[in-house]
Amino acid sequence: MWASIKTEAIILSVAPWREADRRYCALTPGHGKLEFFGRGAGKPLAKLASHLDPCTILDLEIIRGARSVTVIGVERRQSFSTLSTSLDHRLLALTSLGLLDKIIREEQEDAVLYGELTTWLKFLDTQESLHPTRSTFLLSGFLLRLMRQLGYNVALDHCVGCEGDILPLSFRWHGGRGGLVCSSCIATNPGEWFLATPLRQEVVQLMRLARDSSYDGLYRYPLKGADVSSLASCLHDTILYHVPGATDRPFWTGILPLQTLAIPPLANPVPVQL
Repeated sequence: MWASIKTEAIILSVAPWREADRRYCALTPGHGKLEFFGRGAGKPLAKLASHLDPCTILDLEIIRGARSVTVIGVERRQSFSTLSTSLDHRLLALTSLGLLDKIIREEQEDAVLYGELTTWLKFLDTQESLHPTRSTFLLSGFLLRLMRQLGYNVALDHCVGCEGDILPLSFRWHGGRGGLVCSSCIATNPGEWFLATPLRQEVVQLMRLARDSSYDGLYRYPLKGADVSSLASCLHDTILYHVPGATDRPFWTGILPLQTLAIPPLANPVPVQL
């Protein structure tokens, strides 16, 4: 059990705590997710609080006391200018950070997952514009990678029943079982698979692309709104059934203000709470 550590970190969430403190959750490459407190971070002139921004890669120093873990030092290693000034980019980044915070457990070391998150934030920071449909597709790709890394991989190539190969136009979708079920399994035991629903081949291909292609490839890929909607619905069903810590709120709702709010970009906006 560590008493104090210095580590690179990305803030996942920020929440008020008591009168003038804040509670932070951060992802680190060597210690997994850590929760700590910023004493007096809620005060207007707090020195450390201004550096503890979610859309930043930090050098963090924290210490474990008798009752809590407290931050005692922080420096910005890398800032993301677009994520700090563009509302649509920031909402997408904060939504992904909040989802990650809810899904992963504390002190579960995963350097690969940390690397995936840094790649994702760096990618978002370089994009000029993000349409809501594109944002939903990109976020779906991030979540599919996250689920695969955490052991909740969606079955898109093999049947969740017999584990045989999925053939074109010979399958249905079953969110409760986490993927595609072949027509043979459905015909053999229809009672077991009565909740399986039809899914277009184009949506399956889009889901595979979202999981396996680079983020740059996903940004350029031509999209149809109906296909992205179907993909997101399937992914939501799977998350509900299989991912501990997830809520029943659809994962894409964090980016809906893109369509409904007319708020100017903020230099230090309040994180979206999912």
